[in-house]
Amino acid sequence: MNVSELLAEAGILMLVGMLVVFIFLSVLILAIKLLAKFAEAYPDPVTTTRNQIKPTTDASKNSPQVIAAITAAVKQYKARNK
Repeated sequence: MNVSELLAEAGILMLVGMLVVFIFLSVLILAIKLLAKFAEAYPDPVTTTRNQIKPTTDASKNSPQVIAAITAAVKQYKARNK
């Protein structure tokens, strides 16, 4: 084989490889767009009922023992981390 035949074969292989990559990427883009349209047409059901803990706004509901325990824990933490 001479140089011109090798260059012709290399060119053909390059074009085939580029064509394969182009086709693959085109199919990938098409699949992503179709999946996006499918996701828009059939969205996930949204659940609106959740068990959420509501913060209490009334300070009188807090037990004095709980407040004392929290205060002692904060003082101990501050004493250790000076």
